Amino acid sequence: MRQVILQCEPLTEENFAPFGYLVRNFALAVPKLKVGEVVRNRMRVVRNTKVEWVSAHYDGEQIIVPHKPVPTVFVVAPPSPCPSIESFKAFLSDGTTGVCLSIGVWHAMPIPVSRPHALYDNAQGSEWHNYTVEVHLPTELGGMVVIDLTSLP
Repeated sequence: MRQVILQCEPLTEENFAPFGYLVRNFALAVPKLKVGEVVRNRMRVVRNTKVEWVSAHYDGEQIIVPHKPVPTVFVVAPPSPCPSIESFKAFLSDGTTGVCLSIGVWHAMPIPVSRPHALYDNAQGSEWHNYTVEVHLPTELGGMVVIDLTSLP
């Protein structure tokens, strides 16, 4: 199976602009929606540097912010009918900043770097399940994305 290994880029406004914007205060951040109402919840994520599943939401934006500061990798690809494995990028947050994903941006679950699992605050539309496309990279694209954490500071 083909593997594309990604090095992490710094999470900056400029670097992340093609995919959305940065969020520093979850309580004040509100995703723009096409349908539904904003739902806020918390998700527990287990560190996994091998990305097999990605999704894109078409009902609105999604905001993901570490609940407590934990360095985090956000894996994204630009909007398209189906991503290519080579189109993904990895961005490293210091753990105090999260992201707002634009509509249609392909993304994986956040990856906590310094611990085996972490909590993330999540805000998205109440109708996300009706407007989400998921892709299993090994089955549908014949490969996966692997995040290289060995070169991180």
